[in-house]
Amino acid sequence: FIFSQDKYGGTHMGKKIRVILRNGLELTYEDARVVEGKKTWIYQVNESEYPEELLALIDPHHIEALYAED
Repeated sequence: FIFSQDKYGGTHMGKKIRVILRNGLELTYEDARVVEGKKTWIYQVNESEYPEELLALIDPHHIEALYAED
């Protein structure tokens, strides 16, 4: 069970994830989950909320904002 309690707004599970990078680039992922640590991992999840595919691996220092939307 993957989830993230983070400084960007709590738990992110199977949602639309928006990432705004410090360089202004905005990334959007549907049905995704975020796991944060030394890197920010964004996974595509299936209907059971299990990770199926790694969509992005981002250095947290490059992230300006991260949002989870329903």
